[in-house]
Amino acid sequence: MKGKRRRLHGAENRALKGYAPLVVLVAALVAMVAVVPSRVPAEVITADGGDAVEVSEAQPASGWNSTVTACPDQPVQVAAMPYSPPCYAFDGDNGGETSNGVTPDTVRIAYRITSDQNLLKLLADLGGVPLDESNEEMARTTEGLVDYFNQHFQFYGRKLELVRYDGRGLLLQEFLGAGQDAAGNDALRVADELHAFADVTGLSQPYAEALARQQVVSIGAPYMSRQWFDERRPYVWSNFPDCTVTSELAAEYTNKRLLGRDALFAGGDLQGKPRTMAIIAPNNREYQQCVDSFEQGLADEGNQVSLRLEYTLDVPTLRTQASTLLARIKQENVTSVSCACDPIMQMYLAQEATAQGYTPEWLVAGVGFIDLDLGGQIIAHNAGDQWNRAFGGSRWAVAQSPETSDAYAAYRSVRSDEPSELVDLLYSQLLVIALGVQMAGPNLTPETFETGLFSYPPTMGQAGMWDWSPHHYTPVIDSREIWWDPDRISPFNGKPGTWVDNGTRTPDGEIPEGDPEVFP
Repeated sequence: MKGKRRRLHGAENRALKGYAPLVVLVAALVAMVAVVPSRVPAEVITADGGDAVEVSEAQPASGWNSTVTACPDQPVQVAAMPYSPPCYAFDGDNGGETSNGVTPDTVRIAYRITSDQNLLKLLADLGGVPLDESNEEMARTTEGLVDYFNQHFQFYGRKLELVRYDGRGLLLQEFLGAGQDAAGNDALRVADELHAFADVTGLSQPYAEALARQQVVSIGAPYMSRQWFDERRPYVWSNFPDCTVTSELAAEYTNKRLLGRDALFAGGDLQGKPRTMAIIAPNNREYQQCVDSFEQGLADEGNQVSLRLEYTLDVPTLRTQASTLLARIKQENVTSVSCACDPIMQMYLAQEATAQGYTPEWLVAGVGFIDLDLGGQIIAHNAGDQWNRAFGGSRWAVAQSPETSDAYAAYRSVRSDEPSELVDLLYSQLLVIALGVQMAGPNLTPETFETGLFSYPPTMGQAGMWDWSPHHYTPVIDSREIWWDPDRISPFNGKPGTWVDNGTRTPDGEIPEGDPEVFP
């Protein structure tokens, strides 16, 4: 946007620390793609509900044939890009109209613009934290990123074509579980009028579900359960963590680093007491499935939460619900509270804790945008010192400043203006599309898109280790231990308050035993 200036604050990019040997190994695997045999059967998923399977690692779903071969001179498609797919050479017929939204020349990608603001902007407004990101600015940034991927990826004679349209749906309504009719009408238009293969703005559960019913690939629904993804495969994908996987990670973290130990970071009379835990989550089916997974993970190791509570996603009543929930938690004298919720509900809970003279540890569950710097700032801006006791595990990476951001560099390589402050999120959304289209091969369908992403080799980048597999429709497979620093400047927006870590990421299943290493 003309006149807009990005704030440049130095931020050490430490995402790869502790992973260097694995990165080297992955690079070697990709380089050997032409000679290494399959790790799993090279089967193509059928459209009639067959089981999800992986194909040969690093091969496109269409397989090697006379038109697609490994590049003879380079192992990866984009040498300077951490998440680059393997390099493929293509010469021949791409099959033409292989699926709805696919022509011999284009792959149509829908971009819905609603009359309300994007979801993070809505949350920022509710929390009183400035976020000057309009729908127009985000769409413009997305168009620039599409240009980048068209220039650098192998799309077999086709190009991604971004198609903007004005939708009837409202994101806030859909975020609260309403607005199904309007979302359904929008999805029908995407499939039948726009003839789109995919939609990169499937950012709500109702809209993503409607797109799946229309057999349109959808990217972006936040924090849905593993069951939800499996029931709608191969059409739904997201960069936001699968809440079942996140719950399993949270259970591992809780078992190894929290329960059976003292509440070292609580305040007042709670400090140093044996840690007890309350968990709160919205009362819809998908989120409750994820809490079930969390409790099962604790039970497997002989642990349990002291209190399990739920609430209704209804903005006008959130403050009242928070007061009731917090009073119940205080009555039970719980030392540590984990809310698998959005920043607004967490903000109200922290405010109520102050009002009721309660100083628990706040355990970050890794869902609901809370472990993004923006989410943390919303809470800290309204809850003061309460949030200075927040820590936990997160799949999100360290926020990137422009001078270190792959997304920012990609945009500026094709455009001379400044991208949206949300460029990293937009880049990740589009990267899923670009990887899936390249890994699918010339015969692009939703089924080969799925199979192609399953064959993408595990790869490390600024957003963590990425690897899709059956029952795993979100990419990140590692995490970091984080805590809130109210004084450090966020690389995201140049404002005080950011999530910090000790510079390492840990693969799932390998969290070490011991007290949390936070608040040094």
